[in-house]
Amino acid sequence: MKPQHLNFIKAEILKAVQTAGFEFEADQLHLEKTKTLEHGHFSTNAAMVLAGQHKQNPREVAQKVIEKLEAEWLEKLEIAGPGFINLFIEQKFYTKELSQMTQNLDSYFEESISLNASKTMVIDTSHPNIAKPMGVHHLLSTIIGDSIKNIYRKLGWTVVGDNFLGDMGTQFGKLMHAIKLWGDVEAIEKDPITELQKLYVRFHDEAEDPDKKEALESAGRAEYKRFEEGDEEARKMHAKIKAWSLQEIQPIYDRLGVTFDVMNGESFYEDMMQPILDQGQKDGVIVEGEKGALIIPVDDPEATPVLVQKSDGATLYSTRDLARTKYWEDTWHPDLMVIVTDIAQKFHFEQVFYAAEKLGLTSAKNVNVNTGRMQFKDVKMSTRKGNIILLNEVLDEAVAQALARIEGRGGDTLSDNEKKSLATIMGINSVKYAVLSPNRSTNIIFTWDKVLNFDGNSAPYLMYTVARAKSVLRKAGLSDSELATFELNLTLDLEKELVIQLMLYPEVIQRAADEFKPNLVANYLYELASTFNSFYNGNPILKADSESVKRSRLLLTAAVIRVMEDGFALLGMEPVERM
Repeated sequence: MKPQHLNFIKAEILKAVQTAGFEFEADQLHLEKTKTLEHGHFSTNAAMVLAGQHKQNPREVAQKVIEKLEAEWLEKLEIAGPGFINLFIEQKFYTKELSQMTQNLDSYFEESISLNASKTMVIDTSHPNIAKPMGVHHLLSTIIGDSIKNIYRKLGWTVVGDNFLGDMGTQFGKLMHAIKLWGDVEAIEKDPITELQKLYVRFHDEAEDPDKKEALESAGRAEYKRFEEGDEEARKMHAKIKAWSLQEIQPIYDRLGVTFDVMNGESFYEDMMQPILDQGQKDGVIVEGEKGALIIPVDDPEATPVLVQKSDGATLYSTRDLARTKYWEDTWHPDLMVIVTDIAQKFHFEQVFYAAEKLGLTSAKNVNVNTGRMQFKDVKMSTRKGNIILLNEVLDEAVAQALARIEGRGGDTLSDNEKKSLATIMGINSVKYAVLSPNRSTNIIFTWDKVLNFDGNSAPYLMYTVARAKSVLRKAGLSDSELATFELNLTLDLEKELVIQLMLYPEVIQRAADEFKPNLVANYLYELASTFNSFYNGNPILKADSESVKRSRLLLTAAVIRVMEDGFALLGMEPVERM
């Protein structure tokens, strides 16, 4: 008997449905965990869907289906409520599930869900502006986008991670002029972002003087015009600003464990925009608007058209996004293009996607994954640039707060170096989990007490769960191959709940990918950890009543560890051995 993955169970139900004389699409069949074990382990509403399609009594349809569903892996079947089919699975067949999870979770995963080895996704996340500090407003796109990349790779996709840096616009002309007037190259190279920000702020402060305003603004525009026209000196200065910026930005990504395959700024697409504009006009998709501006009209005459070139000939974000779309298509031929941004960008990308379709730039599905915003209730940082809370400061504070809590809990078994290492991992994990655990579209209220709570829905709680489970296995002194030979002897409802939850893991990942919602993985891990801790706190493992129960509980513990650590990897989090 093969392991009873949910795909296998679904296939058996589908076969029974068809044998009973009904037509049913596989993607219409949903299997859910029942709320209580007395109602079974899994439940499906297939009979109710079929009854609606065929105008029959749902309970009668359910009866016809279950008559064709008798199998040795089933303990029993029940019809519940208006026509739900509840399945009770024989526990001996769960053993194969956990054994395979313990030995090779990747293999288990590949057998239990359809992978997409031929599919490619290109995804843009983070996209900070160069010459500006990275603030917490970059955190959501960076962390959520990185997790989405991990999830899609888990599902077999080829994933290309891009970081579309903001490096064009009149503001760079102003900054270049400020560097010429007041810049100290040696000081900039020592502390790039701080010094560049000072110069940018000084430019605007000086421009507040009515006697200087017009001259400075004109000089900034002229500087940027020289850059656009290819002036060698302006180009070199722009390249220096970008290099200085990356010198400070990259270490932040390193701290977060976030990587990109490419980091093409807006300027990368400079030469790619005009051919799109020319072809669009030739095809009649792009037309002249007011004062000679170029637009793409939309279907609703009352709605705002897509502006792709200003009346003065300047390009816009939308033009560069269209060039990016075409470059992605020509370079990687993706099936899916994803941009992770703040909700405020929703309308912009609706227009870009509409324009890309009209221009025929790609056949890929385009998705703008929107995020909410992060609000800090009790975070007091020492350095602020206007209203920006610096991302590096948040990470520094997270590590400091984590260390204080580790020391506050005693931590006597850990050396100072171990405490610092644990605090670094816990601090970064905690910030990530605070971003990933809520629904991505909601605003996050960030407080240290919640983020670093050892007893709540937090990274420390999940980390502690894995660490205590690993401690049990260390004391048992068993290899993975030995564990995989053990049989389940489930004597408690909590143990059955754990097995059922473990089986749902591939389904959770698939749904998280479909909805671009890493919080579904985070919530799953929290539920799994909570159930394991309830079991662990009330029941002995190494000192179980019998050898068969002990072996069963060790196998269950090992499977929980494997799934928890795999989920951590999808969220970009790091587990620890001891806490």
